Amino acid sequence: MKKLHTILIGIFLSLVSCTDFTDIDPKGKNILNTVDDLDLVLNYQYSLSIYNYVINMMNDIYPQMTNIPDLVNQSPRTLRSIYVSWDETSDRESLTTSDEIYTGLYKIIGQVANPVLLNIDNADGDRKKANRLKAEALVLRGWCHYLLVNIYAKAYDPTTAATDPGIVYTIETEAVETPNEKLTVAQIYENILSDVNAALELGSLSTSPSKMRIGQAFAYAVKAKVLMSMHDYDGAFKAATASLKVKNTMDNYNDLVIPEVTYGTGISEFTHPYLELNEELFDTPVLFFYEAFTTDLWNAFEEGHIVKEYALTDTRLYGMNMFGSSFYGLNIPMMISMNMYYSPIGLTTVDMYLTQAECYIREGNLTEAMNTLNNIRQHRIITSKYADLSASTPEAAITILKNIYRTENYATLKNFIDLKRWNTDATFQATLYKSISYTANGETKNFSAELTPDSPLWILPFPQNATDYNPNLTQNY
Repeated sequence: MKKLHTILIGIFLSLVSCTDFTDIDPKGKNILNTVDDLDLVLNYQYSLSIYNYVINMMNDIYPQMTNIPDLVNQSPRTLRSIYVSWDETSDRESLTTSDEIYTGLYKIIGQVANPVLLNIDNADGDRKKANRLKAEALVLRGWCHYLLVNIYAKAYDPTTAATDPGIVYTIETEAVETPNEKLTVAQIYENILSDVNAALELGSLSTSPSKMRIGQAFAYAVKAKVLMSMHDYDGAFKAATASLKVKNTMDNYNDLVIPEVTYGTGISEFTHPYLELNEELFDTPVLFFYEAFTTDLWNAFEEGHIVKEYALTDTRLYGMNMFGSSFYGLNIPMMISMNMYYSPIGLTTVDMYLTQAECYIREGNLTEAMNTLNNIRQHRIITSKYADLSASTPEAAITILKNIYRTENYATLKNFIDLKRWNTDATFQATLYKSISYTANGETKNFSAELTPDSPLWILPFPQNATDYNPNLTQNY
């Protein structure tokens, strides 16, 4: 076993090719030759830092332990300053020498999904297990490309997707020596659906996988998200329903409030524990520590929301915004819990309920939409403070829907992707606004900005360590 681990580590180190994680080194082709070896490859630490530009851009979480007044007034600007201040004028391309999201997701494709797909058909071992691993790898590859195309290209628009430039779709049989061609957005989505459908057609995915492995419920959930982006709402509803048929559990946040033990005070603390939530379909956990919500996000939580009432912050523990003031330069609380983990690139059953609710709104069934949304709220609000919400118009239901999306997915890539998706729909699109009040030299000052649906900031630049090698990676904005 020790020898096998040594071999695998060597493989992973050798896989970093000149395509910057978009291909697998041919040296790995003859090493992963058993089903059990390939099973180990899928036991990967799937995660992505919360400290990234996409999440910071959403005005939900400030960059970790960063003085925000200094950041938004910075000159010349850094990339983080650009995304937090919503500055469309600065040159992002020249500043993007590398990108952890781009590298991280293509690394999963190149070091996990594609090696499995390259070797699984000829690997020695149990064929039933081999089919399960193949299905997992296909879904994983499709999901990573879905995240990538939504960050580095335009959102899918049925009227323009066939010509909108997209990204590289990396498959297991491509030659390392040749720079990959960039496909259109429509072609990328076709490939994603092809991978996910092929995985489902194998009929081999587990209905109860381990927390960090892909199962049938997650595969249907990925299909639902992809079809929502493609404006195929009937298909998305069916896929979401299929996912929930496999797994429909939702954690009640009331049950996640326990006495705090880290600091020895015993006050009640909301926890989001490591690999323990039942609603996760594919868990990619990252510790949510020393992070600070924006004032806008705090205000988005309803009165009585468990997070708003019981999240362990410096304010609750010490009676003042001690760290928020000193680290962030703002009069805001800072998270100091050691028991809050979020899944930046995963999906949950709640995402599927939200998909259903949005589809209900689109078809005019406000009763079922609100029933679904209230079911989520009932699992998030203090029981004694809970009351159903109602909506008499689609606009009112959309407002409630968007608010729940935001307060569910603030520590993930999903808020960016859903807001960007809504920008292609006149009924759902909206200009975002932010206002940051701070004190400088004894004087109260305010920074304000807006982010329009057609802002170029919605498309991130390809990093230079990819474009320098591949001339096909021209920018998409």
